[in-house]
Amino acid sequence: MDDGYFRELNSSGDNFGDEHLKKRNLSGSNSSKEIRKAVEECLLASSSTLDVSRKNIKHLTEEIYRLPNIKYFHLEGNVISTIPEDLFQKLPHLVWLDLRYNKIKALPPGIGYHRQLKTLLLERNPIKELPAELGNLTSLTALNLRHCPLEFPPKDVIQKGLKSILCFLRDSGNGKLPCMEPATSEMPPVEKLHLSDLLQSRSDASEEWPNEGEKLRFQKLKEEIIKYEKEEFLADEHGGAIQDFTGAGKRHRKNESARLCR
Repeated sequence: MDDGYFRELNSSGDNFGDEHLKKRNLSGSNSSKEIRKAVEECLLASSSTLDVSRKNIKHLTEEIYRLPNIKYFHLEGNVISTIPEDLFQKLPHLVWLDLRYNKIKALPPGIGYHRQLKTLLLERNPIKELPAELGNLTSLTALNLRHCPLEFPPKDVIQKGLKSILCFLRDSGNGKLPCMEPATSEMPPVEKLHLSDLLQSRSDASEEWPNEGEKLRFQKLKEEIIKYEKEEFLADEHGGAIQDFTGAGKRHRKNESARLCR
């Protein structure tokens, strides 16, 4: 092979590297642009809600810290993989954080220092472990972990609900033998909560919502969740019916075989 071939190969390699770097820079600038735009709108409207849902954002920028008093932060439907270590310290008034449908694998330990967060939505993130510090988040009243491949806390703890999860994490962080609180009617299992119970207790408290739009957003979320719950319930019921039918068929065939043998 002549020198021209290698020059061409090296040249194409350089172009590939340049293209990759260019795409990475564009994705970063897009995140910054979308967040800056939303922050400016929020400042202009003196709103306590920052909404950057479904903007293809890959990472959070320091722009969000221009809004230290925001209460509602919507990040659903992006491609965020990490949460800044200092997010919970720099946004101390958050009561609602929607991180559903992202690529988050871990939460920063700083979440345990927060004192206002009430609702944390993590549905469909590839998160396997909750930080022990989350157990110190005593203000939390709703935790959405639907379709998260969690390994810690273990499944039996998660099924018992929010109170058990927080207790388990708190004891784990203190080096104690994790407690196993029984499930109670006061705190339904996390996978069954899906915010519908939370809305029921807050739907009449209009003063808790910053505006009517935020309340309507919550109403829509509730409707979507109830729809999914019904679909899953019907699917489980249908699956159970098929299993019962199959089992009955096997038992019938077994009885028939035994009768014929006799």
